[in-house]
Amino acid sequence: VHAAGRRLPPEPAGALTRLARVVARERPGSPASATDTHGDTHLSAYALGGGEGLVLALAAGRRESGDHTVAGIAVVLLSLLAAPHQGADAAGRSAALVRMLLGATPTEVAPLLGSTGPWTVIHARRTDGTPADGLTAGALGASLGTALVDAGRGGGEAVRLLLPGEAERPLPEADRITPQPGWTLGASAPTPVTALDAADTLAARALAHAQATRAPLTVDAPVSGLAALVPPEEAAAHARALLAPLTTPLADTLRCWLSLHGNWDRTAVALGVHRNTVRQRIGRCGELLDADLDDMDVRAELWFALRQG
Repeated sequence: VHAAGRRLPPEPAGALTRLARVVARERPGSPASATDTHGDTHLSAYALGGGEGLVLALAAGRRESGDHTVAGIAVVLLSLLAAPHQGADAAGRSAALVRMLLGATPTEVAPLLGSTGPWTVIHARRTDGTPADGLTAGALGASLGTALVDAGRGGGEAVRLLLPGEAERPLPEADRITPQPGWTLGASAPTPVTALDAADTLAARALAHAQATRAPLTVDAPVSGLAALVPPEEAAAHARALLAPLTTPLADTLRCWLSLHGNWDRTAVALGVHRNTVRQRIGRCGELLDADLDDMDVRAELWFALRQG
């Protein structure tokens, strides 16, 4: 425990310790921050990134207007300082980059990044719509436990992150990806390194779904249930034949519309277009496919096909 400032009396100190345990991420679903009072003392606790259970705990005699902002900056900086290297130091990442530029495959360079997979791709945007800079993107990576962060090139691009699996636990725990304050996240299912391009697309779709539904986090679900009983090659061939009449924008619109249960407004938000454009595209899809898109059986078959793309 590192402490600074005036020593607290035993009772408020104990209350602050208990509050810190609330956000220490010792169990799934722990909040990122919490506040309380003990007499005239205002208590606050903030979870730091990196997955080590570290917490910034504050006690103040009174609250000032800028306290929350200062605490937020402190959380970002401390998360960056406390973040583990995840087994991939700067030399390893540099070596991986050089080998990729010289023709190595992702499978060959993945061990240099600390994991052979599977990997989870995450897309993220600031909830308030402001662009993310390198510092805030790095702090997000620290909170999620990864140093593999692409802050984007501006122009409204999403921040992209790679979350590696661990050899002894190849699939990341369901609670490892948690909502992050100030961010909207979309994540792929864990995937082999050879399929990261497809996972990148799925993460982008998950982020669009999260934004449309105003959810802090959407995780793309792996193929399961009855769909998993169909051989992937046969499913892909069926999807190509069924969706052949559709252009890419029409297929993307139909996929988004079905994922949002036919909601015009949410689909428009997710795609960044006017709701009338969505209506026109969906109408065109129905014409080209010669299908009644109000029929649930038709929707189910199309959803199965679109999930293969």
